[in-house]
Amino acid sequence: MAAKFLLLVLIGALACTATARRIEVEKRGADMETTNWRTYILDNDDDLTTMFQNAEHAGIDDIMITVRDGAKFFMAEDVQVTPTAKSDTGKGKQTMIVDDHDVIPSFCSHKNVKLLSSDWSDGITTVGQRFEGGASDFKNVLRKFAIERGFEYTLAKNDKVRVTAHCKYRTVKKCMWHVHARIMPGNEYFHILAMDLAHTCGFAVRTLTNPHATAELVADLVGDDVRGKHQTRPVDVVKGIKRDYGINISYHQAWWGIEKARGLVFGDYVKSFSCLKWYVGAAKSTNPGSHIDLESDEETKRFKSIFPICFAIVDGETYENWRWFLEHLRSILMPGRGITFISDRHTGLLMARRDIFSESGHGYCLLHLKRNLRDHLKGTTRAYRERVVSEFVRCAYAPTREIFHQNMTKLLSRDDGKVVEFLTNLRYENWSNAFFRGQRYGEMTSNVAESFNAWIEAERHLPITILVDELRKKIMNLMSERREEASKWGCQICPEMDKRMRASFNESKTWVVSAAGDGVYEVHSFPNVTVDIIRRICSCQKWQLTGFPCSHAVIVLSSSGKDMSEYVDPYYFSQTFRASYSNSIHPIPTVWMPERPVDEDFLLPPLCKKPPGRPKNKRIPSRGENVTFIRCGRCGKMGKHNRQTCKDAM
Repeated sequence: MAAKFLLLVLIGALACTATARRIEVEKRGADMETTNWRTYILDNDDDLTTMFQNAEHAGIDDIMITVRDGAKFFMAEDVQVTPTAKSDTGKGKQTMIVDDHDVIPSFCSHKNVKLLSSDWSDGITTVGQRFEGGASDFKNVLRKFAIERGFEYTLAKNDKVRVTAHCKYRTVKKCMWHVHARIMPGNEYFHILAMDLAHTCGFAVRTLTNPHATAELVADLVGDDVRGKHQTRPVDVVKGIKRDYGINISYHQAWWGIEKARGLVFGDYVKSFSCLKWYVGAAKSTNPGSHIDLESDEETKRFKSIFPICFAIVDGETYENWRWFLEHLRSILMPGRGITFISDRHTGLLMARRDIFSESGHGYCLLHLKRNLRDHLKGTTRAYRERVVSEFVRCAYAPTREIFHQNMTKLLSRDDGKVVEFLTNLRYENWSNAFFRGQRYGEMTSNVAESFNAWIEAERHLPITILVDELRKKIMNLMSERREEASKWGCQICPEMDKRMRASFNESKTWVVSAAGDGVYEVHSFPNVTVDIIRRICSCQKWQLTGFPCSHAVIVLSSSGKDMSEYVDPYYFSQTFRASYSNSIHPIPTVWMPERPVDEDFLLPPLCKKPPGRPKNKRIPSRGENVTFIRCGRCGKMGKHNRQTCKDAM
């Protein structure tokens, strides 16, 4: 049979110029096994005619011309081209011109994105392929291979020694696709011993959903994300896997995948308790002088509490646990050291504080009290509530008892009984500066505790040993950063307080100071006040409340030629700040940790009843506080946001 030839003409993107064109002629034998190429240079129409003549002499019956991005060429030559056209070469021969440049997609073009799963199709390659991670590694690769190739399989054998997978339609469609791997003696690696990767069932099509997109696969994909971001959200995982891998998974799969990833990255939750005893010993050896105590039930071998570096991990916020915490706190304080408590009035803390630190002042957080008061005034107008709260705040900040009673009179002047009811169980000494026992140093809220809770929010969900170690790392880094920062200070007083003293001096420049004798002065500041620099008091009470000279004291000390730093509480000195962060917290190498704890270190988690619903991520409302929801004026939904803070897409 005579050989038939195919002449293929390729016109490039630069066809509209006078640049020579490469014409490639493919000669294929009847058996399609031999291939020869001829190249022509077309500069003009004569060259094109010569090409047709050569094709005729060579016995080529058909010429197919494929135009690639050649629209400009034909437009420049005033040639009208249809997607497919035929022309007669003169002797029954035909030339077919095919334009494979489809313009329609350009009207709605999309950026080509290479999915991260594109390499999964090469996961299973040949007999003898080795998987160093054992059965789990092999099954993970097989899972990805099936997803990317678009088929389903069943496991005929599945254990730590051998795994055999068959096509799901082996029985119905007689598809013989299979792969068998087992562990090899000596190296503990998994090797593929037999396989047939040809599908005859016709179901190998890549889809968005696949039953092999399990929680185990999700755990493998998000492991690095969970390591870097402890509180990874399932909704973000669902979107991320869709975007990066082109796979649809459910919220439930994402949640379980995150939980499994946490176990792989940070260890098992239950087993983590058995590592505590080793960790406590390692922490004491690397950080001598630290006070760390681990308490457990000797009969049940269950964890009860741990006290490292002035934070405690307990099985519940109860009176017993608060008392235990405060007892340890007292044991590490220097004798005679005063301490001030500011809290949200938790019942267990109130009782334990009276038992252990009865001589210490206890202030209630003003922010929580304001929320409590607003909740107590429900049913009244918003303007009335805000006026009452504003007057209550003035009472709390009042520096003297005279000013306190003046503001209290205003507060109760239009009260219908609700304010008096609210104040019934609030002793003045717990919320008012004028009656407070001890020094509050200007701290009216428990924001420091709230900030710490927010700072460690992500770590709270980790297994307990990892949790303690992550908190140690954060505090270690914080102390190192502040130690480095304080080493650069050249002032005697901390920079922030130094600015405050300069501002006080600028405020008092125009005031007149009169000396009364024995360290007592009168400052004509409208109204006039009395300052006693020996007793370190001012009739405005600010000096006594904060331990830092007020504006009246600053002008007196400046006018009398005194060294102001001698009249500042030592807690405001740069040297005191440096001393607070002078001791380093040292690393605890977990490479020393045994893989399996010894029997005497065995410890179980506490028996805690899991509350219904999702785990709480937000702070727990304080005593007397009710969470109030409002309707957003932008999205119309109920919540704790308003028009300014609304994040819903509109």
